[in-house]
Amino acid sequence: MLRLELYCDGSEGEKVREVLTKWNLQFYAEEVQGGGKGVLKFTALVPDFVINDVADELMKAVDLRRAHSSITWAPVTGKSVKYENSVKSLKKLKGQWSLAAIEGLIENANRQARVDPIQLTLGAVASIIALFGLINDNVVMIISAMLLSPILGPLYGFSLNVVMGRGRDALDAVASILKLIGVIFLSALLMAIALRFAGAMPSEPTGEILARGDSGLVYIVLAIILGYAGIVAIVSKIPEILAGVSIAAALVPPTTVIGISLAMGWRGVFFGSLCLTVENVLGLLSGSLIGLYVLNVSPRSYYEKRAAKLYTKRTMLVLAVMLVALALLEIMK
Repeated sequence: MLRLELYCDGSEGEKVREVLTKWNLQFYAEEVQGGGKGVLKFTALVPDFVINDVADELMKAVDLRRAHSSITWAPVTGKSVKYENSVKSLKKLKGQWSLAAIEGLIENANRQARVDPIQLTLGAVASIIALFGLINDNVVMIISAMLLSPILGPLYGFSLNVVMGRGRDALDAVASILKLIGVIFLSALLMAIALRFAGAMPSEPTGEILARGDSGLVYIVLAIILGYAGIVAIVSKIPEILAGVSIAAALVPPTTVIGISLAMGWRGVFFGSLCLTVENVLGLLSGSLIGLYVLNVSPRSYYEKRAAKLYTKRTMLVLAVMLVALALLEIMK
């Protein structure tokens, strides 16, 4: 048990009360003299395992540049019924993400969300390998293409920045996703056109191509599950290649089929693969957001958390509306 003492201006008292109340802490407040003026003194009993998070939020609520403002804490012994009740309720928060862990996730996500020429080149190579696998019904080649695709990073960057309320960074991640999908599509289209003129393309869609030209409600559900599993895997320190392959499986082959079918003039396959790709993108984004919500990843500050929650709800609403629209189209087919 730690005894926390905080001195602040009267105008900051309400923010301090909000923080202490939010953490369900036993505290007392009184007006004392400090530096020749009246200041508020807060005394609270804080469990050891949450002191860092509580102190982080209090430091944002109090201007410590003032001479009379301070936050200190020290170990104490004794018993308090209310303190014990607070500990029981705060045990539920013990598994939450610390400030340092959150900052580490954000830094990692933004680093992976930015695509550079090398990653775009890998996307193009993955598309070409997938194309040869698709036109030859070669599953091994298709899997190899999935191993090369760097699509997981931008997906991770989007979902994490959304739940943290960082709209601009989330949009940058979406732009990266679109760039990669665009490169995969264009590479497949140009290669298919070249092979068609060379007489190396099949006259009819192969079984692997037809499999990626068929959309449906089940694929929306599968994409949501994949997005959830992928983001949980990467946040839980599971090797990224395992999560990345599953994500790439939902995007690289069907996007490649869009380019192939457009080059060959297979209209039915083209619209089916286009619809499947859109369903997979929206499903993956939705599933990744659900995964971070289940993991309780959010800002530590009360005000940042409230703003981020509103931003996340709006994003989820937009994605839900789009998924419902696609589901209705599938039902009416």
